[in-house]
Amino acid sequence: MKNVILYVRVSTDEQAGRGYSLRDQEQKLLTYCENNNLNVLHIFREDFSAKTFKRPEFKKLLDFCKRNKKYIHQMIFIKWDRFSRNTAESYQMIGVFNQLAIQVNAIEQPLDLTVPEQGLMLAVYLSIPEVENQRRSLNVISGMRRAFKEGRYVGNAPRGYSNGMDASKKPLLVINEDAKYIKEGFELLATGIYNQKEVFNKLTAKGFKSSMTAIASIFRNHLYYGGVFIKGYKDEEETVVDGIHEPIISKKLFFKVQDILNNRCKDYHTAHKKVNEKFPLKGFLICPICKTPLTASSSKGRTKHYTYYHCISPCNERYRLEDVNLWFTDFLKSITLEKPIHQLFMEMIKEALTKQTEKTELGPKHYEKVKSIEEKIIRLQDLYIEGNIEKSEYKVAKERYKLIHEELKSLEIENKDLKQVIKTYESTIIKLESIENQYNVSDIEEKRKLIGSIFPKKFQFENKKVRTADINPLFLKISSINSASQRIKKRQIQKKLNLSGMVGNEGFEPPSIPIASGCSEPAELIIIQ
Repeated sequence: MKNVILYVRVSTDEQAGRGYSLRDQEQKLLTYCENNNLNVLHIFREDFSAKTFKRPEFKKLLDFCKRNKKYIHQMIFIKWDRFSRNTAESYQMIGVFNQLAIQVNAIEQPLDLTVPEQGLMLAVYLSIPEVENQRRSLNVISGMRRAFKEGRYVGNAPRGYSNGMDASKKPLLVINEDAKYIKEGFELLATGIYNQKEVFNKLTAKGFKSSMTAIASIFRNHLYYGGVFIKGYKDEEETVVDGIHEPIISKKLFFKVQDILNNRCKDYHTAHKKVNEKFPLKGFLICPICKTPLTASSSKGRTKHYTYYHCISPCNERYRLEDVNLWFTDFLKSITLEKPIHQLFMEMIKEALTKQTEKTELGPKHYEKVKSIEEKIIRLQDLYIEGNIEKSEYKVAKERYKLIHEELKSLEIENKDLKQVIKTYESTIIKLESIENQYNVSDIEEKRKLIGSIFPKKFQFENKKVRTADINPLFLKISSINSASQRIKKRQIQKKLNLSGMVGNEGFEPPSIPIASGCSEPAELIIIQ
């Protein structure tokens, strides 16, 4: 009988309504163990986000496994998104459990990770929750920017304001008792007599509670004259729009203070040297001897210039630029996603997303809960207005209900975003078919971004091949499958050559088996285990 440990996890109240409650997960796992004759050594219950593995209960689980690795055969959970919602960290953690000889698996999404092709399905299961988190984040950003453009500030209120709501129950900044200190501070600075520290000391003496760091940001905040600053995002430039909240100071006073502050500032800006376009790998490539990053330079010979990536003495390790470019191109070819694999991968993603959407379809209970939370927020506001609860208690409760409400509403957006998520996958994965070309046509900045996305850490060359201890797990899996595919094709070609070579003309002795020219071993990715 095999010994197993069980891991169950939830992150918010809404998950209980979708079949993810701790009790429900635990019961399913226990039933599975009973049916499969597995002995449960321990159950670890977690109420924490899966964005990272820095979870209290998971740390206890890992420590338990290290101390009892001889007796544990498996760690099992319901689904892979219960294990983690971070693809890169998931692969690293699976590697940790492999070193402990403990198999990690999900009973509703079982995989045999000894089969290379099953690794693609693992990539799907691990990446879908991460993409969902990113999509949710984009939806939140989009909603906040839309509110900002309408002049409605939806962040935490700065000093002088409190977070309130208008008649339509939408966020609105409301002036509070600190506003008088803010106004006086601007007026003092506008005289040109006092600096920020002197203004801060005067306001503190009158009862204003703040810090020197906070006061510096106050005097730069557009909100106080009624403006809402919108940061630049993608193709949109930063801008300031008119807010719908009540201003504390005039626009004229604000910009007078800005002129005074800017005239007092000194320029300490230094122009940073740009990376030479010839050397996109500079900073990523390390010396195989001393493990320090290689630099790059050109030297003049008798007839021409010679360019190298090289180490500083005493190593004096160096590589010709032409050789490095050739080796790196071979590596990029090895992680290019072949078209048949691309098509298979997309089908797997679509199937997994469709199944997940069907399972997470929102029912009446979801909308009842949304309505219940909204009613609680209204009752909470009434209690605060009537003076039945303290301000501190009101803020804590309001923040809690607000977070729950936002997550519930985000689920409604997620259910509408299946096509968009699939489209995002398609636009991303199609780029994996032409990584070599994409790299060659990119400018220096894009090349370095691409290199950084492939290698979380630095890499080196050994025997004319890329060698690294760490690589993006998706590219590692693609390289593994490509290598397996190339070996299969090579055996098939060799088999055909063997058969055809043995067939001679009638009346002649069979000729010797010919050697196919150009059939060299394909470039492979080498990984240090």
